[in-house]
Amino acid sequence: MADEQMMGAEADDIQFIRTEDHICLSCVPASAIKRMALSGDAFGNRMCFLEDISNEVCCPDLASCVFALEQAVSVRALQEMVNTTSTEQSSASQGGQTYRTLLYGHAVLLRHYRSQMYLSCLSTSTSNDKLAFDVGLKEDAQGESCWWTIHPASKQRSEGEKVRFNDDVILVSVFSERYLHAYMSSSERGRVNASFRQQVWSLVPISSGVARVKNPGFVIGGDVLRLTHGNMDHCVTTPPPSDSQVVDDSGSLFIKGGAACHQARSLWRVEYFKTKWYSGFVGWSSLIRLRHITSGLYLAIIIDESGPKVTCISKKKASPIAVTFEMKMSKEKQVEENQEEDNLGVPTIKYGETIVFIRHVDSDLWISYETLELTIKGIGKVEEKRIIPAIEGHMDDCFRLVRAQEEEQKTALVIRVCNAILGRFSRTDSMPIEAEAINQLLSKSDVIQALLDDLIGFFSQPSPSLDHEEKQIRLKILKNRQDLFQEEGMIRILIAAINFFSERRDKSTLLEGVEEKIEDITNKLYVVLAALIKGNRVNCSNFAQTARLNWLVNRLQSQHASGGVLEVLHSVLVDSPEVLNMITESHILSIIGLLDRNGRDPKVLDVLCSLCVNNGVAVRANQNLICGNLLQRQDLLLQTALVDHVTCMRPNIVVGVEDGESMYKKWYFEVVIDHIEQVTHVQPHIRVGWATTQFQSSPGHGDGFSSNGIGDNTYSYGFDGQNIWFAGRAYNVSNSDTQQDVFQKNDVIGCLLDLDIPEMWFSLNGHPVRGLVREFNLTGMFYPAISLSSRVSCRFIFGGDHGRFIHRPPEGVASLYEAMLIKQKVSIDPCFSFGNIERNRLDGPSPIQHNIAFTPQPVRTSHIVLPSYLDNVSDRLTVNSHELWCMNKIASGWRFGELRDDAQKISSCLTSFDNLPSEDKQHNVTTTIENLKSLLAFGYHIGMEVKTDDRRLKYIKLSAAYAQSNGYRPQPLDLSNVVLSTKMDELVELLAENTHNVWAAGRIKDGFTYGVSDNPHNKRSPYLLPYSIIDDSIKKINRDTAGEIVKTLLAVGYTIDAPTGDIEDLNRRNKDVKPTEPMSTYRTYRAEQTFAVTRGKWYYEVELLTPGRMLIGWAHASKLSSFYPLGSDSYGYAFDGLNARRFHHNSFDRFGKQWTKNDVVGCMIDLHDKTISFSLNGELMLDNFGSETAFDGLEMDDAGFVPAITSFSGQKARLNFGQDFNTLKYFTSCGLQEGYEPFCVNMSRNLTFWYSNFIPRFQPIKLDSSSLGVTRTGASRDSPPIIKVESRLFGTLEKIELEFLRLSLPLACHDKFSSRQATLERRQIALNEYAEAHGDKNVFLFPSKTDSPDPIGQVETSINNKSQSDQANELVKSLDQPASKNASGQKDSKLNAKPSKKKTNFFQSLRKDEQQVPRHQQPNRRTGKLITDTSTVTTHLPQPALKPPARQTNNVAKISVNENDLEFVDQQSNDLADDIRITNEHVHEYYYAVRILPGQNPRSVFTGWVTSRYRPINRPDDTVTNKLSKLVRHCTITQTGDNGSIVDSVRRQDGYMYCAGDLLDSMPDKANVARRVANGLLIGCLCDVSTGILTFYVNGRESTQKFQVCY
Repeated sequence: MADEQMMGAEADDIQFIRTEDHICLSCVPASAIKRMALSGDAFGNRMCFLEDISNEVCCPDLASCVFALEQAVSVRALQEMVNTTSTEQSSASQGGQTYRTLLYGHAVLLRHYRSQMYLSCLSTSTSNDKLAFDVGLKEDAQGESCWWTIHPASKQRSEGEKVRFNDDVILVSVFSERYLHAYMSSSERGRVNASFRQQVWSLVPISSGVARVKNPGFVIGGDVLRLTHGNMDHCVTTPPPSDSQVVDDSGSLFIKGGAACHQARSLWRVEYFKTKWYSGFVGWSSLIRLRHITSGLYLAIIIDESGPKVTCISKKKASPIAVTFEMKMSKEKQVEENQEEDNLGVPTIKYGETIVFIRHVDSDLWISYETLELTIKGIGKVEEKRIIPAIEGHMDDCFRLVRAQEEEQKTALVIRVCNAILGRFSRTDSMPIEAEAINQLLSKSDVIQALLDDLIGFFSQPSPSLDHEEKQIRLKILKNRQDLFQEEGMIRILIAAINFFSERRDKSTLLEGVEEKIEDITNKLYVVLAALIKGNRVNCSNFAQTARLNWLVNRLQSQHASGGVLEVLHSVLVDSPEVLNMITESHILSIIGLLDRNGRDPKVLDVLCSLCVNNGVAVRANQNLICGNLLQRQDLLLQTALVDHVTCMRPNIVVGVEDGESMYKKWYFEVVIDHIEQVTHVQPHIRVGWATTQFQSSPGHGDGFSSNGIGDNTYSYGFDGQNIWFAGRAYNVSNSDTQQDVFQKNDVIGCLLDLDIPEMWFSLNGHPVRGLVREFNLTGMFYPAISLSSRVSCRFIFGGDHGRFIHRPPEGVASLYEAMLIKQKVSIDPCFSFGNIERNRLDGPSPIQHNIAFTPQPVRTSHIVLPSYLDNVSDRLTVNSHELWCMNKIASGWRFGELRDDAQKISSCLTSFDNLPSEDKQHNVTTTIENLKSLLAFGYHIGMEVKTDDRRLKYIKLSAAYAQSNGYRPQPLDLSNVVLSTKMDELVELLAENTHNVWAAGRIKDGFTYGVSDNPHNKRSPYLLPYSIIDDSIKKINRDTAGEIVKTLLAVGYTIDAPTGDIEDLNRRNKDVKPTEPMSTYRTYRAEQTFAVTRGKWYYEVELLTPGRMLIGWAHASKLSSFYPLGSDSYGYAFDGLNARRFHHNSFDRFGKQWTKNDVVGCMIDLHDKTISFSLNGELMLDNFGSETAFDGLEMDDAGFVPAITSFSGQKARLNFGQDFNTLKYFTSCGLQEGYEPFCVNMSRNLTFWYSNFIPRFQPIKLDSSSLGVTRTGASRDSPPIIKVESRLFGTLEKIELEFLRLSLPLACHDKFSSRQATLERRQIALNEYAEAHGDKNVFLFPSKTDSPDPIGQVETSINNKSQSDQANELVKSLDQPASKNASGQKDSKLNAKPSKKKTNFFQSLRKDEQQVPRHQQPNRRTGKLITDTSTVTTHLPQPALKPPARQTNNVAKISVNENDLEFVDQQSNDLADDIRITNEHVHEYYYAVRILPGQNPRSVFTGWVTSRYRPINRPDDTVTNKLSKLVRHCTITQTGDNGSIVDSVRRQDGYMYCAGDLLDSMPDKANVARRVANGLLIGCLCDVSTGILTFYVNGRESTQKFQVCY
């Protein structure tokens, strides 16, 4: 049966198309005049395109245009086939090979012959026709996308008829029901898609499947083969890319044997010149061309001055004369009919048997060879056979043709594609590529990425699930591919491409988005390189060279994601043992450094393991190096607990409250958890809440002030689903019916902020949690914040256009989006960000740009009295203003009516001024008078000229359309001829702003607040904003009103004189200015001290990504203060390009010129001449005297100098220290010639930076302190140690800057508090037991009555603590933000005391406490520190005579009494020590005192206790009266029940202090106490760690003011 089918097929082999026939689809696109053919690439690009096959093209790539007709079935059969499983399809296709004739209406499956992929209709669309689909190649034929129905384009054919060769047909996609359409793209390259536009295709015959089966082994067009010579052990090939031959042999061909007969460079394709039957049988005298596979060049004979020669030329240079050859049976002259038959031809030349001679048609020369001696690098002189053209040649010029294997053909084609795309990045010349060319090249990076993806799949390892035999077959195929690639120098090309992209990754001239593409391409190149050498020892040996090994290890430091590099290195170490002998300690340290950067990365550990053990043999040297540098330094290999990095994010929306402010007080937003995943042993971190503008998140960890997450300090409040967080403490507020501990996916968290109460409230999935946050500080502005760990995704919902709330907010609460400006765009930014450290981009602080908090400040006019000569003009101004208002209203469509109706635009005020109601008339008069007073308040003077005749004043004559029903027509003054000067324009602007402020102040007084929409019912207005950001239409109205007033004054004969001073100064002087809350406005960076330079000449560049203020320069490595901008002290030298000045020692002067965005500043330091210079865009900057030196006479020290930069809010800069010399833009023009070197020359690692974090902290007072002088007096037997503090600053009572002093004596309260009564009972029992056991040794006489201490008596303190005596006397000072730099205080601060002369028994104070009744009890724990906030004080410090006890709670508080107390028998010192040791456990009071000397103000002294988290932020606008309330952070967390009742309430704060003046006022007998202050005022502070009660004493008498510490 099969034979009958074959015979039938043979009869029609040229007429009709059958399955397995090869065809070419050609057409003429609508916008083209050339004939094109459907084509596709075998690798990389899967999109089909059009190949020009017109006669104008000498060498069209017809091999890429060949499609095989694999299947042809009816549409019904196709539907049944698609519904079957893939297994059934595959079994059906393997049932036997049949040759079915194609009929019109059938569905066909077209297989691209070169790639063996299928023509398919894709689901993407990249053309301008959005209704069209792309057409490309698909690896499998699953589904309907690869099937096309074929229909006749001519009426001479009909459905069901056989399809003939050369027929015109129409192809329709079964998947999309669209036509296969050809069009010309903008790049003049033909494209194809599936469109609704019809396209006619011609079926060009290429080859017959029946003829190929009948005549196997014969040469046909398009075959890939080798031209073997002699005994088939030599072949024609190109020289290897690694050989270095003589110059005149470039482009030559050789006959080589051995390995050359199996390499890809010896493969050629035989191509017919004809298009029809392109794959027909090659016969004698057939016109052919030979194309080299791996290079894509054509064999040609060209004739130049030296004569004819054989070479390879590109497709663009090819001509039919040069590349046309024919095969002959012999060199003898024969008369043959040289005519090409338009059919398959006759099988003539057989592989391996037929001997052929190759003749060049045009020159009549034969392909021959010559023997010559060549010099090859690494080998020396050898004899080679070079291909030459000859007239006669040799007798053995014959060749046999050997067909290449399919795998060789495929690999050779891949090599050619890689050479064409990646080879362009391998440049041998030193000339750099222009930036535009780079951008143009990288803009097509999608093609490169697609190629790399295919290469990764091409070299992928076989699946482990395969059986052994199949796996070995695929491993053999993979190794052959790797060998062929390596032999063609592809490893060298990949390395060159990696270098190319790595060098240009940091180029600032690249297009936007190209940088990320470069990073992706670089990573994929490493993966391809690793796949190319994995498991192949020969390929891995390419890295057994010092240069390449160093190159590979250095890439570990520069690569951000070094996974591909590690794979390459691991493959090299495993498969190339000789590399182990080249590993050095620096290589191992670089690999270990990845553990510091990436943690316990398995790939890094695999590399380290391969260094330790290779092929089962231990490498002792490497093992010792790894253990010595890894385990000794830190236990990175044994890490089992990795902590997630927490990031804090916030939107650019802030709310707050101040007196007279326009901000609404109640706000609400929601957060939705989109994704949450646990990646470490720690639960994912998510906290949602509010933070203030003083909130500082730390990039590493929290330290009490800066925070790792929301709620970790006292400046933020967070909720994690179960607890409310404040000051690093969690308070459980979860509902009893909720079982979850943390947030879950799709949870909705509602956050409410009420600034009236104040109160914070949270809800979870619409249910309020059982807890509230109340009584928190209102200083600063509030913004929503969220802190989250890795693999957590959330989104904010602000209401309105920024997300609809999932749960309804409470009544009276505004959506947070209403706190935005009308045209403001929401952005979510990190609370703290350095910028892009890997790219050396450093950013300044990112403040919130849009702040709608607005407190109107109209000019004060209460003190202004209008001159009498302005009485008449005020009436005229009032009338004219009314007339102008009426004119504008009528022009806007309003009309007169008895009753006002805004909807109908009816107003009762559209009448003459005299007919206005009295209230409206008075309002107009008041407004006019206020405007005149404001004009005078701004410092302007209104004078009089000669009175102008009223008849000269003209009025505007309005048309009859302005007449109203009441007969009124406005008649304002015609002021068009009055021209205002520049000074008057400034006045108009001032009056317009003041008018807005007056209006806003009135609105706020009436209860209005800001809102994004105008809502009079809810008293919300979108115009309650600062005048600078108000809408332009409102500004115009105010300007017009103010302008008419000024013009009217000038028109009626008055003069207006501008003030002599600065208008802004006068404006500020007449306003009640209230400074806004300060924020951190700058951040200083400096290089690490280990990189400091002490000699030489150094250079670095700074590229300005923003044009704002930055301070760039150099600084002393060890002395620079990070609290102030660079140049504020004598250790920094900076250039400020925004203001074109230099800055040093807090002084500046003019230098250089102003910079703009994208400018490059060069910073140079010459440590030999001790000078610093700067350049701008390669031009040295000069001072006012023409000197190029910015700073000279540098003070040298051993620490040296480092680069430093201060970046202000919102500024960004990229620093280039010259690790790569070529990346410096202006070094060659300004720096290199002067002998400077890049700062990081010969360095591969990026520079490490330190930054200023602005965390207030306490630091020890130095002996040379400029603000405080400290004198210590040691302890004696009868007196404690005393510290005398003397202030060296002077200030006034109007402005006092407080110094914060803290004693370094921390106390820890008990874990659980007990009542005072229980403490006294335990103490009494211990005393009685001790007295009974030592009755013969001690006699205790306990007093029956305790007298009140003398008010003037002295109180002595002995505090026993873990600290040693030297540490106990430590006095530390608070170091705050730069605002406290010029702090001032009282003249004297003195700490001294007169000790009591009476000796006191140790147990006396204990017995006195027994009679006291406790007032507070609370089972809590608190940590406290001593603090004195003093101007002139006397502090009694602990006695060092007592030794520290073994436990922290075993401390003794000793309080002496006056002479009226009973005296006890003196005990020996050893007896006293026994007493102390026995009773230590039952004494829990700690006491210290501060003496305020006479003449000092007690209200300037605050004393008490603070916690370890206390960090005072000194603000310059704070006064003494309000400073304490703003510096002590407090919060009350209230737990509620199901019915809303209060279950428990805890007040948390970080400081417990009182003003000394308030303590004195609170005394019941204040007059008696105040009279006895001859020695000053003594404030005592007592802390009971067992009860948590803090008690204060004034001159020895207990105050009523107490604190109860809460945990």
